[in-house]
Amino acid sequence: MLARRLAALIVALLALVPAGARLLLSRPSAERPCQAEGRGVPPRHWIGCAADGRPPRDLDGLERLVLGLPLDPNRAKAEELALVPGLSGRLAAAVVADRAARGPFASVEDLERVKGIGPARLARARPWLAVGRERREPAAPPRAVAGAPPPP
Repeated sequence: MLARRLAALIVALLALVPAGARLLLSRPSAERPCQAEGRGVPPRHWIGCAADGRPPRDLDGLERLVLGLPLDPNRAKAEELALVPGLSGRLAAAVVADRAARGPFASVEDLERVKGIGPARLARARPWLAVGRERREPAAPPRAVAGAPPPP
């Protein structure tokens, strides 16, 4: 009787081995110390890291939105601006038309000159917009030694 119980226990434990192995093997790998940036030359381009070894390129508007980076309303297309919370397709087209007619926006607040964009709508869209130097780029990766000069 004891042998039967021991055998049943061993079979039950062996049945759990595949599940345990899957659990251990499916853990996400450690993140690479990489800042996302545009890589490659169209049509073979992607969002990658400096370690990818291909030529860098500027991120387009959709890639910036996917990475949580703000768009520059002076460079973005209407299709990209339409994805910004607070802006509709009609307002995005109006921003592009205003930019073409009256020139670039000096700051995000200048978007209020577009009919239909007021303080409340601009407040919703502001986190996803930045003009020129206001654009937040991904931070540079940390250096190996604090205070060390950059590599040549």
